[in-house]
Amino acid sequence: MNRGKQIGALLLALLLVASLGATAMAAGSSSLASTQEAPENVDGADEADEVYVTEDGDAVLVYEETSDDPEAQAVAGSFGLETQTGLMHVLYNANFSEMDEDAQDELGMTGDMSMYMTPETVASSADLTFTDTEDLEEFEASVDLEQSSTNYHSDIDFAMTVVEDNWVEDEQWVEFEATTETTATTFSSTGMMTMEMGAEPGPTNDEAIDLTLTQDGDQYDLSVSEIRSVPSYAEGNWESEADARTTLENEYRGVAMGLGGQADVTLESYAYSGDMVELEYTVEFTGINDQLSEMIAMNLQQDPEFDFDETEARAIADRLVALEIDEMHVSVQPDGSQVTVDWNVELDNYDEVVLGVVEVAESIDDVDDEMADQFDEVRAMLEAQQASDLVQTNEIEFYTSETPDQTTLEFSMTSDAENWADYVSELEDRGVEQFAAETELTFDAETVGDELHVTYDFESTEDAMLEQVLDEYETAIENDPMIDDEVLEAIQSFREAEFEIARATMSVTEEEAEFEAAMAFEDMTELEGVPFEVDDELTVSAVHAETEDGTTTFYITAEGYVGANADESEVREKRHVGEDTDVHLPGEWDREFPSIDEDEVRSYLEDATGDDSSLLPVDTTTALIGVAVVGGLFVAYRKFY
Repeated sequence: MNRGKQIGALLLALLLVASLGATAMAAGSSSLASTQEAPENVDGADEADEVYVTEDGDAVLVYEETSDDPEAQAVAGSFGLETQTGLMHVLYNANFSEMDEDAQDELGMTGDMSMYMTPETVASSADLTFTDTEDLEEFEASVDLEQSSTNYHSDIDFAMTVVEDNWVEDEQWVEFEATTETTATTFSSTGMMTMEMGAEPGPTNDEAIDLTLTQDGDQYDLSVSEIRSVPSYAEGNWESEADARTTLENEYRGVAMGLGGQADVTLESYAYSGDMVELEYTVEFTGINDQLSEMIAMNLQQDPEFDFDETEARAIADRLVALEIDEMHVSVQPDGSQVTVDWNVELDNYDEVVLGVVEVAESIDDVDDEMADQFDEVRAMLEAQQASDLVQTNEIEFYTSETPDQTTLEFSMTSDAENWADYVSELEDRGVEQFAAETELTFDAETVGDELHVTYDFESTEDAMLEQVLDEYETAIENDPMIDDEVLEAIQSFREAEFEIARATMSVTEEEAEFEAAMAFEDMTELEGVPFEVDDELTVSAVHAETEDGTTTFYITAEGYVGANADESEVREKRHVGEDTDVHLPGEWDREFPSIDEDEVRSYLEDATGDDSSLLPVDTTTALIGVAVVGGLFVAYRKFY
């Protein structure tokens, strides 16, 4: 799953929670604390304060909840969900000056963010300032990503210093840098890593090794220069040049025999000083590939888990040993309390090895369909790489250090791809659309004084993106026995409801905050639990809530609540109507009830342009500003149980 789909999956989960929130019975009572008191009778049907009956037997049940909590009294807004229009809309604001004086400090942020999603597009942007950065001494990050059908490039830079207690006495650090390049058949990597151990050199800190391995057909040549420490029990292995030659021959011939080949050792330089030995030598390995291929083929053919004949087993074995080592150089050099490792690796035919592994995996009898599809995709990707001559390059730098009182981390990576457009075209020809999403991301963050400033803008577009995400979710759930079937049913109902568009915007200042969100479906009734049907066949087609001055009034619209032209006694037989419920029969009332302004909400949904065209998960802010929404849905639903 590419970056666009990963973020799309996260946002889909958010939308599913929002759209199914009205039927989510797991909402805790803490969600209600800021907006209204928890209902006294949550296990039975709460009696409505008022009920308004229409001539055809529909009814609007009115509930009123009041809280003395100052934070609840500082929250105002409305919520609406209607199956007829297929819309959900939320608009709430909070005035921090009317809350506890620490309310804004607890939130710890100001700024604007918004979110936007359609079946083809996921987008997000934000401009935020975080004030709760006590332990963050320094932070700076930037991300620039562009992925399209014609281009791929990304730059990531990250630096952070955190004040914390560490279990070290002296400074310890690691510095790493590497460059890698891959094509359809080759892999190369060069780099260096230096480690500061933060301690005085130990008795073996002078050990060093420098080795180079090359390959010419079935012959491997190893050149080694090393300094070894010699424990007292092994002094007899190194006391003379002849002893050293015999010891090396025994070591490497044992390795060669394990691989079915032979090894010829030449000792070129020798120096022994009692507890250390310095060596320069070469080793020539022969006969390894053929023997190794024979052993692998035999094991594949004899293993009952696979179904290979002799020809198939040998073909796969040949693939697995086809890797060619143009050069593999590794050096480990100590310098006091520091150790430096550098390397240069150049490999060819690595695609043959990957394909060999895929073919082995595909032959396993109990491999599931999802895994088989992934193997097919790997094969198609390698074929597309080869056909397009794709070249991918990554440059990475990494540094981390620990002192007794702080930790520092620095990271940067640049990625580029040559012939990307041809590669995407080859993938599409093979039915693989993994990289089809048009994605752009810019992200910047830095500490300024005691604050952290964050801005970013993200957008990813792909045909049928939502359908692909839903397909992947369903496949994953079907193959995971730990996930309840209800989750799969919820996703399937989400698909059948034909999601159209969703948008959310939020603004937080030091004085106030506002949160607005809306969502539209072609047929909301396909969502699981919508309309809300309860055990006495009551059908709720709309839920509205209005909050002001600590009081939240809920309006529950019930279809066919009673028969046409019912009298008061019939109404009072309903379990939601008690002795204290005011019953208003047809012709006895003239009251307007809240409803969603369809034109206004549609305009809000479609006006997702400029800085507002974004989609960002909202967590702490939703908890503070949107508690009335969650709490309202919870109470509205629980009234009927």
